[in-house]
Amino acid sequence: MAQVIEADFHNVDNVGTPEHETSSIACLNLSPTTGDVAGNLMMAERAIREAVRESPSVAWIVLPELITCGYSELESVYRYAEDAQSGVSARFFTGLAQDLDIHIAYGFPESVPGTEAGVYDSANLVGPEGVTATYRKRNLVRTTAEYRVFTAGAELPVVEARGMLVALAVCWDLGFPEFSREAAMSGADLILAPAAWRSPWKSQYDLSCAARALDSGVYVASANQLGQYPEALFDAPGHVYGPDGERASQSVEATSIGILEPDAPARWRAIYGNTVAGDDNLTVIGGDAYGNDASAVR
Repeated sequence: MAQVIEADFHNVDNVGTPEHETSSIACLNLSPTTGDVAGNLMMAERAIREAVRESPSVAWIVLPELITCGYSELESVYRYAEDAQSGVSARFFTGLAQDLDIHIAYGFPESVPGTEAGVYDSANLVGPEGVTATYRKRNLVRTTAEYRVFTAGAELPVVEARGMLVALAVCWDLGFPEFSREAAMSGADLILAPAAWRSPWKSQYDLSCAARALDSGVYVASANQLGQYPEALFDAPGHVYGPDGERASQSVEATSIGILEPDAPARWRAIYGNTVAGDDNLTVIGGDAYGNDASAVR
């Protein structure tokens, strides 16, 4: 399906070799049908199984933002909101992760029963062990209805999975350098980013992913929604970017696959320079990397 690229760090000599086992990651750029949760889950399963069948080393999957219901007709998205731990998509993708022994990052609208928080634009990371992390999008877009129908999140969890420390992002979070910086300062070496990045900003999507990877010396892997919808055209497939900011994947059709080397972020920082170390004036206390209150990050 796709050729994978190892982190050779172009134009850099003596970077060393990986000490830990590598794995492949697949960004599946899909076209969900608005409001068809069951159909979208089945579409995602077909794409995941095909990616694993074509590239058996795939251990990570990234799916688009709001893959369960589609990034369209946002005013009705509350109808498809679900609990992050026990909702239909969490159960579905956990079962698939157990069956294939993989980890899956995907976007969905999250409801929090018993609260007045409303609906979050969330991403889950699930593995054979179940839901590993839930992230609620902090930076809500103000050029669509997004900021009116979702509640902004605050926390940025970093969890360990398959020998890497992983953070989640959702789409427009990639536009903010302080976001990846905070994740890296919390230990992350891999950011998984479901997205629904619209035309005409295809080049800005690529640049943002690459810049966030290089900013903090981390991997960034993003999958985008594709297709023509009433509100917008989504035409920018997502890719994998290495800690050197270079694209670390190749694509065939809507699938992009690359290699993850757990040691690569530390190796790159040692050779190029560590952009997140030695900043004694920067703290992360419930907000961004500059000490701002989380509620101010929009």
